[in-house]
Amino acid sequence: MVGPFEDDRVSPNFSEIARQMLHDSIGEVAATECAASAARVLERLQTRVAPLVGTAGMRALFARSVKLTTTEFAALAPLRIAMLDEKVNAGDSLTDVLNSLDAATAWAAATALYTNFLALTSSLIGEHLVLLVLQRAFPKIDVTAKQESE
Repeated sequence: MVGPFEDDRVSPNFSEIARQMLHDSIGEVAATECAASAARVLERLQTRVAPLVGTAGMRALFARSVKLTTTEFAALAPLRIAMLDEKVNAGDSLTDVLNSLDAATAWAAATALYTNFLALTSSLIGEHLVLLVLQRAFPKIDVTAKQESE
């Protein structure tokens, strides 16, 4: 019998999972609410992922995700620059950058950022482990959302 994460024909829909993680705290889709939610998501991910990859590994994964997302959302460039300084709090910088955007752009950028983060983390520690971490960090979301593999 194939387990919930072992079907070779499908892979997780990280974009849908990212939307669910962010939506957990958003009522109206104002940029400030999106920014606050994105910072809470980062905090929860740090709590669960850092023990697996280390604090520096978590920061590197997040910084790489920011770099990848900046190609689509140039407005995240200040966050990319901030991530170069290890003393800068990533959550605070993320909040500041998302607060400077309109609501639709903040929502789209945050979703893309966490989609990239989940995909990168999955490539490092494996899809199965990422999904288990997400189940524990976000018990209310459906981490089994799947998309057809290409």
